[in-house]
Amino acid sequence: MFEKISQQLSKKITQQGISLSSSDEVELFPVSSLEEVAIQLRNDDENSSYEYYLMQVNRSKKTNPTSTKVVPPPFNLFGTAVNTPTASAVTAATTAITTAIATAATANVATEVKEEPALEIKNGTGAISAAPTAGISRADKEDVPYLIENAEILFNSGEVELARNIYRAILKTGESSEVAYSGLSACADRDGLVDQAIQFAWDSVAFAPNQKGYQLLAQLLVQQGRDNEAAQALQRAIKQLSNLSAQDKGEYYKMIGNCQSRLGLMNDAERSYKKALEMSPASDEVQSNLGSLYLEQGQVTEAKRCYQDALAANPNNDKAWVGLGLCCVTEGDKESAHDAFARSLEKNIRNSTAIFHMVKCAYEIKRYTTAEKILSQYVDVAPVSPSLLYSLAGLQFHVGKKDNALITAKRILQMKADHMGAKDLILRIETV
Repeated sequence: MFEKISQQLSKKITQQGISLSSSDEVELFPVSSLEEVAIQLRNDDENSSYEYYLMQVNRSKKTNPTSTKVVPPPFNLFGTAVNTPTASAVTAATTAITTAIATAATANVATEVKEEPALEIKNGTGAISAAPTAGISRADKEDVPYLIENAEILFNSGEVELARNIYRAILKTGESSEVAYSGLSACADRDGLVDQAIQFAWDSVAFAPNQKGYQLLAQLLVQQGRDNEAAQALQRAIKQLSNLSAQDKGEYYKMIGNCQSRLGLMNDAERSYKKALEMSPASDEVQSNLGSLYLEQGQVTEAKRCYQDALAANPNNDKAWVGLGLCCVTEGDKESAHDAFARSLEKNIRNSTAIFHMVKCAYEIKRYTTAEKILSQYVDVAPVSPSLLYSLAGLQFHVGKKDNALITAKRILQMKADHMGAKDLILRIETV
């Protein structure tokens, strides 16, 4: 099928400055998009319709043992450096291939092209008009900014399939491929295809290092528990993204520290958190994370200082209040711990760690009023267990709210009919 095209192609690529000897072999591999270039390099797919051709020139071993492949940047999972052709070489080869195919068509060499519906592009904040399952025709390069804008609008509105089609159309233009692949990554993630989302994110940063691609990649890897890979990706991002602000770098170092902490690399995590603070000294979240790192290692004084610094920067940081409370518990100051846990719950009533420790402290120091009030609010908004409700019933009984305690105890029995504590409390209330 490709014999006449190959003959015409040889003439055209010679005109473009690519020299061939009589012993060189020219082969054509059909592909439908830049996305399929990578797939074609991995698999031999003969069952698709095609619009483009990928050219491969194999040099004669007697003349030159090397080969030249006109391909886009590699789809490499680990982003290792690979030599790629220059933009001018790719442009020249593409022009030659296009001309050769057009010339060959006049010689009755058929090429099958998939017909796709036209793409309607609206400027500004308009939307794309297309059927969710329809394909999208190849757009011109000048349309790419509008395509990107519309794809983001559709994705944010829940039209994932439409957004995916647009990102595929962007890939066919050869422009902003890193944006297209990061978009495809987000679409795959939304559909629950995590492995595919990770691959697309790698493809995005392989085409061109970019902030969105690295952020998606790191988040996806963390979700999969692949903290070591996530930390390495973020470290690479810091080196490759020259336009990162100090705040962005601080955020990346914080995420690296979180990964290292989960991996048990405490010294590395400490260094990363301190680098994050160098970039963003006012970050209460980093201070709180560093405090948790110190507390886990038994360095209570250092942990307490970090939590206090975090709260000085942001008094609404409920996690820092919990950390400070835990430091106070370790020091034996349960009164201060109780108050710190209560402050945490004032900021975030759903903080389960704070509610557990506050109730425990309340019973130990016999301060029931605040705990009863806060726990009553907690059970109205958060999932509860019979044991937690029993704590509430006991608090209600101690503050004199016997009717409320009775209602809560009966609620426990609805959840767990054999709960002896609830039965004893009901008996005690009813016999008084």
